[in-house]
Amino acid sequence: MDGQEYLNQISASVRPVKQKKGVGGFLGIFSSIYFKLGMLALVILVIVAIIGSVLGSLPTTEEKAIDLKLRIDNTSDVIAKYQPDIKSSLLRSLSASLKGVLTNTSTQLNNYMVQTYEYSEANIKETAKEAAELNKDSLINEFFEAKINGLLDRVYAHKMTLEVYSIMSDESSIFTATSDENLKSLLSNSYDSLNNLYKELNDFSETK
Repeated sequence: MDGQEYLNQISASVRPVKQKKGVGGFLGIFSSIYFKLGMLALVILVIVAIIGSVLGSLPTTEEKAIDLKLRIDNTSDVIAKYQPDIKSSLLRSLSASLKGVLTNTSTQLNNYMVQTYEYSEANIKETAKEAAELNKDSLINEFFEAKINGLLDRVYAHKMTLEVYSIMSDESSIFTATSDENLKSLLSNSYDSLNNLYKELNDFSETK
């Protein structure tokens, strides 16, 4: 081997291996620590945005209280309309007691909201009014059909049992969500009174 061949071998052995263009450099971006940190930050940002959107769409305690009052007032209106047509003296008595509890709760809830939220009926959202009216109209229609078919007592007891249960559920939801002791107190008193009536309405029979 002459001197020139020897030099060529040494040159070849120390020559750097060329990387394939494009593939190594592009994939290298994904293995970069900065890319990974950036993707992690993006995922966290998206999760925070989703949680914020969900929480922002949940009704506030004030909105829940307004919905509750609307339902209570509308239920009271339906009771006043159909209570005189009930045949059973026991059911009429339960109905009158229910109306008394609802009226008292509505008054206390109204006073609380006026003091706490500066509540005014003018500030009630139309969507809340419409939802409450739909429920009221549904009760009225069912009681009307029951009345003309001679089934008012049976249907009235059943539907009012469900209505009381729904109101109690709304009260429980607000009670759990609030830390205001005044609101908790009025809701607790109403809930206990309604619970007693719920049991009696649920056990009502036309044969009694």
